[in-house]
Amino acid sequence: MQFSSEPMNRKRQRIAVIAVAVVILLVILYFFGGGGSRAVTATRLRCIAYQDITPFGSDLLYYDGATLYCLASNGNERWTYALGANASFTCSDSVIAAWSGTQLHIIDRNGHSSYNENLADSIQFARVGSKYVAVVLGGDISPSLVIKDMQGTSVDSETNAYRDMILLDLGFFSDGDYLWSTALDVYGAVPDTTLNTFRVNLSNSGGISLGENLVYSVVYAGGKLNVISTRQLRQYDYRGTQDTTGTVLVYGWQLIDHQINGNDAILLFTTAHQTDDLGRINQLRLISGKTDKRFSLPSPCVGAALYNRQIYAFSSEMIYRASMNDRRFTTISLPGELGGHSVTGFLGILRNGTALLCCGNDVYAVTLP
Repeated sequence: MQFSSEPMNRKRQRIAVIAVAVVILLVILYFFGGGGSRAVTATRLRCIAYQDITPFGSDLLYYDGATLYCLASNGNERWTYALGANASFTCSDSVIAAWSGTQLHIIDRNGHSSYNENLADSIQFARVGSKYVAVVLGGDISPSLVIKDMQGTSVDSETNAYRDMILLDLGFFSDGDYLWSTALDVYGAVPDTTLNTFRVNLSNSGGISLGENLVYSVVYAGGKLNVISTRQLRQYDYRGTQDTTGTVLVYGWQLIDHQINGNDAILLFTTAHQTDDLGRINQLRLISGKTDKRFSLPSPCVGAALYNRQIYAFSSEMIYRASMNDRRFTTISLPGELGGHSVTGFLGILRNGTALLCCGNDVYAVTLP
């Protein structure tokens, strides 16, 4: 018995028409900013733009000059902690170190203090890792470094490495067991920055000279310290041995954000040479592994950052989004909850994909698609 092929042909034609329609719809969504996984909404927060607003995992922190507040991304207060006047703080996604004068506070994500004591000298600054808190004590020149666990017990210290130097910055890496620091020699004939790496309570690799260009950021990924100066991106292992194949010229560009993707650091730069009279940015550069790509923004933006391996940039009236492989940005309208106000500042992105945007002194939590 022989069957006609016409019904099968018609079925194939219908499938082809549906496929074409789906492709057209995706293209329309791509170019006109749709297709996001959730709606873009905004919540006005009670904090003011100049109150040290800082992402804290999926929450945010702010300090009003006396009290540290933790808010959820929907604006609800989670907890408060009294710090007193002239305090400073830093945090990871789950732990806060706050200080004022000689007093150090170690605070968990629920607002409970595991340590609240006075140290032997005034505190310059502190940094938080997954296991330890590093505290820099004393004057600007020849400071001392103290490492404490999360209960405040001192587990290590270092003074010799910073004699006649200014300690610029430090951070933990490799599951929090190692620490890097950068320090500037103030008495040399020319400025010289030194990189030190430590294993907490075990060893010090000694200092590696990084030259006279200012090192302002260090990002750890895939067993490498990505050391970023005003001139170069260089890579070192935990012993301080340089991988010369990882050197990239970044003169004129400044790092504004980073994410870790497997063994690679995704580094997002902007350049001062491409800002307008209001300090807004027009150009971005993304470096990750062998990828080195530049993006031109559709209009000047007040800030940009990485979230979920995508670039988000914020203009006064729009949100722009692009993946690492995109050739152009998707345009997304700002939500109506902003009341038509222009965006004037960007403060960061929370872990749940909520951007903190300023409209003058007002701060809004804006969900990203």
